[in-house]
Parts: sequence; C-alpha cells; structure tokens
Amino acid sequence: MSELIPVIDDISILYSDPKLASARARWTELSIQFEKHYGRVPDFIARSPGRVNLIGEHVDYAGFGVLPMAIEDDCLIAVAVDESSNDVKLANTNEKYSPLEFSPKSAQDGYVDINPELHVWSNYFAAGYRGLLEELNIDTPKGMHCLMSGSVPTGAGLSSSSAFVCCSVIATVKAQESLLEKNQRKMPSAHELAIISIRSERYVGTMGGGMDQACSILSKPNSALFIEFHPVLKATPVFFPTTQPPIAFVIANTLVTSDKAVTAPVRYNLRVVETRGAARILALALGIPIPASGKFHLKQVLDAHYEKIGFSSEGKTEAEADIEKLVGMTEVVERVLGTHEIKHGVSYSKMCELSGLSEAEFKKLYIQ
Repeated sequence: MSELIPVIDDISILYSDPKLASARARWTELSIQFEKHYGRVPDFIARSPGRVNLIGEHVDYAGFGVLPMAIEDDCLIAVAVDESSNDVKLANTNEKYSPLEFSPKSAQDGYVDINPELHVWSNYFAAGYRGLLEELNIDTPKGMHCLMSGSVPTGAGLSSSSAFVCCSVIATVKAQESLLEKNQRKMPSAHELAIISIRSERYVGTMGGGMDQACSILSKPNSALFIEFHPVLKATPVFFPTTQPPIAFVIANTLVTSDKAVTAPVRYNLRVVETRGAARILALALGIPIPASGKFHLKQVLDAHYEKIGFSSEGKTEAEADIEKLVGMTEVVERVLGTHEIKHGVSYSKMCELSGLSEAEFKKLYIQ
C-alpha cells in the first residue's frame, strides 16, 4: 500500500503499438499548446486512464468486489507550478470548454466553490483539487497553471469524469510536492490517492462506490484489477495469460450518452439510496445492529449475518462459500419482502416503513 504513483519519462509503457504514435503526437501537442497558452513549458504531465468493467456492474457502492481494467484512453493535465502565487488557472485543449481561474479560499471555506447543480467540466478538476488539499491539510497551496486533454469519450460508460478527478488529484499532489518536503511530510501513496479520489468525486454530487477511481489509479499494465471494498480498499492485479495472438478486448460505443452527474438524482444516486435502504431493512429483519451513523451497505449485512449464524466454509472453496452465501441471502430477501414486492418493486413509503423510519428521517439519513 506504500507504492507511490510512478514517474516515467517514456510513455511507450502506457500504450499499445497501434496507438503509440498517435499518443506521442498528442502528448507533444499538449506541451506545445501549453506553451502557447501560458508562455512557458509544463513542469510535468499527470495522467489517469478511463476504465471498462468486466464483472460487477453497480455493486461497488454495495461493498461487493468488482473486476474492471484500465484502458488506453485517458485524461492528461499538463501543469506548471507557480511559485509566485497560489492562483489556479485551468484550460482545455477543446475550446468548447470554458477556462477556469480562481484564487483558493481558506481551508475552512473549502478552497474552491463547487456547485453540483451546475454541470460544468471544471467541477471535476475542482473536486480533485479540493479533496487533495483537504486531506493533506494544506493551508497555502502553490499556484498551478493547467491544460487538460481528454480522450475518454464523455457519457460513454468509460469513467471520463472519474479519470478527470483522479488526474486532478495526482496533478495537485505533484504540484505541492516541494511544499510537503519542506514540511517534512511524505507524498501520499497510490492507494491513499485512490481513496482521496473516491471521496473527492462526491463533491460533484455523485455517490460513487470507488471502482472507477481505484481502477484508474491502481491498475497495472496487461491486467484487470480485482477490487475489494470491505473491510478496507484492496486492489489485486489479475494478469492476462500470454496467448498468440494476444488477448484483445473490444469496447463498442453505442453512441448513447449517459452523463452520470446529470442523471445522478434519478438514476445513479437513486440506486445507491435503494441499496442503503435495503441494507437497513435486511439488518433489522436479521437482528443485526445498525451503526450509530445509520449508514452501511449490503456486503456488511451479508458478512455480519453469516458471522452471527456461524457459517462454516470448511471443505468449500472460497468461490463455493461465496455462492452459498449469496444464494442464502436471496432466500432472506424473499422471506423479508415477499414475491410480490420482489416482482413489482417497493414504493418509497413502503421502504421507509420496512426500515423503521419516517419519510423525513429516511430522507435526512440517506438522501440529503
């Protein structure tokens, strides 16, 4: 967990042979455009890739493991550190995105204003910037001149927004490196930066589970990444076998756009609220103590239930034991809810009733 974000001087390890030439041209053009925009060359370029998910759709925020992998499409942010000011200047190589300039506020005031109801591209940079500075408790950050280039299609399910937040976190911590050294503080590990990125993206209004950010920061070349979230974040590379011809994954673009931030209140965040409510309902039915915060997820309920009843995995593989547990939990759900509710769904009022809360209490605990 102490491994740092790697610093490289050859991007050939990041891209496959068919994409390497165009990637080199893009990195070079980013540096050229940066110099034209700011009148100086960048000190460094931060990178964070998008991802595609292989196994485990919409279960990360319920605490269950997932198996995504990073892709070559990525977010790049060229940065020059401004030693004379703590102002931040952000621009995009795509001129349709308006630039952002701000002087950071105090730590107590959150460094930078982020309005999640305004779906602007710069919110994702601001979220990573704010999250990193808050986590490291940096009062007077160094200024940053930034130029962003993104090749991950937006709204295509490849986590362009998370790649941007992660890249912002990485860019910000690198820009503050000398400040940390001056105060005899260590640079955060890649694992720590992944956790910071997960927390940071929630500033834009999405209640993510952490798969996208963990995959973007912790993935290794030529592998998928098995990510576990409970009891702690754990990422294990799953390397692909060597074959001839090499293994290839085809990612098809349906051209249907689904902007997670825009649809969060009625889609993405709604699913998160539903799973949190379900966890509470099942915990009450199974006699499992509910944390003082009132917030926990389905994986915690599953683990607590089988620990309570003394489940034995003796003579079973880990996969066999997990399957048996999941099958057992489906039987619990059928018993608690009944076949009609499972088939037709549970209304908001019914969910509140089953969770032992008034609608106002439920809203305050899980929605606001």
